[in-house]
Amino acid sequence: MESFVNYIRQFPHYKDHLLDDVLPYLSERNIEAGSYFLEQGKISREIAFIEKGLMRLYYLNDGKEVTSCFCKEHTITCSYKSLITKTPSDLSIHAIEETKLIVFAFNDLQKLYEKDLFWQQVGRLAAENEFITMDCHNRFMNDLSATERYQQILHEDGELLQRVPLNYLASYIQVAPETLSRIRKKMSRT
Repeated sequence: MESFVNYIRQFPHYKDHLLDDVLPYLSERNIEAGSYFLEQGKISREIAFIEKGLMRLYYLNDGKEVTSCFCKEHTITCSYKSLITKTPSDLSIHAIEETKLIVFAFNDLQKLYEKDLFWQQVGRLAAENEFITMDCHNRFMNDLSATERYQQILHEDGELLQRVPLNYLASYIQVAPETLSRIRKKMSRT
């Protein structure tokens, strides 16, 4: 829970008493590698802070999995569209590694919003961060070649390459696993 507390403390206007407001609404959940926090078609009703582990968000496109995001320690994950609209999620959230989550229900977040403006600020800043992440991902996909996408991951988050199976990484940069293998082989020669 310490990393969640540190996450909350980073927001402007944090005061120690505010932590007492959120603690009753939190629960810890362990998810085994290969298991799901949310499956496509189910309505997202919870938000999770990843205390330890690695998850991926993916959707199906013509029956093929397309990874849209890798979420690791000290980040928040959920299907925002499903959470807000209360409609079935078009994506799944899957644990790549054994993952420890701090979970709270969306309805409880609404109670916190009413309790103190600080929690509204946390929600707004988290939503803004999600928008920025999505915008960066769209630019990443639209403006870079597959080789450039791999290079960017290598330079900006090389640790991820050690944690993510090749087929998930290929799905993320939207190439076949064989193509990703050729890119990696070519880069290792240079």
